[in-house]
Amino acid sequence: MAVTREDACGEEPWGTLEVGESLGILLSVFPGGHKRGVDCTLAAHNCREVEACMAFYLADDDKKDDEVDQLPECGSERTDHCEGNVAKYCETGHNQILHEASYDCTLAGATCVEWQSDSGDRWADCQAPKLQCTDPKMRYCDGTRAVVCGETGGSLSAWVHDCADAWGSHCVTDNGGDAICEGPVVGETQCFDGKDGDGDGKVDCEDSDCRCERGLCDDGIDNDGDGSVDCDDNDCNCN
Repeated sequence: MAVTREDACGEEPWGTLEVGESLGILLSVFPGGHKRGVDCTLAAHNCREVEACMAFYLADDDKKDDEVDQLPECGSERTDHCEGNVAKYCETGHNQILHEASYDCTLAGATCVEWQSDSGDRWADCQAPKLQCTDPKMRYCDGTRAVVCGETGGSLSAWVHDCADAWGSHCVTDNGGDAICEGPVVGETQCFDGKDGDGDGKVDCEDSDCRCERGLCDDGIDNDGDGSVDCDDNDCNCN
């Protein structure tokens, strides 16, 4: 829920499930470095408050390093592996020493997988079901949910972010094919669909959330597919 709000507000990009990057896993394994930021984001009423919450992650970064230092050492090289469905993976703490962290991929509805990189490093991570993903760069909406496709260990993996968690937002696909959240709190983000996406009575370029005067209106592209380019399009206010 917290990561959905952070992305919807433009603070952090969505990604696929990764033990070293996914906020829910980081909160579970290293709570000291992430709990204040997550709690703040969950209590926020709007994107301005979410932006202010980001300061907690920076302030608590040393706490995460302290938590890493309390874990068993991996040695001089990565020793990532799966024990059943538990990912055992190396994290760097203070003084660049590797320590072994653990996460049960079952908690995320995922499967632990192992692989070796071209450089010889061993890796272990959680691989989520691929759902409808056919390409690692694919994004799509499934109801209110934004599905983000990627790869884990060379295989397709998808992770789901429910826009409803961002103050009742819904999922829309923008002109670049990306799945994004739109709603009363996060504002209008799809500016060429002929709809009032955030319920403020203003549609597309009439909404101040949409910056149609520049960028999309001087790029030489028919962004909304209506046959009119830039200032020839009624959606653009070029006067």
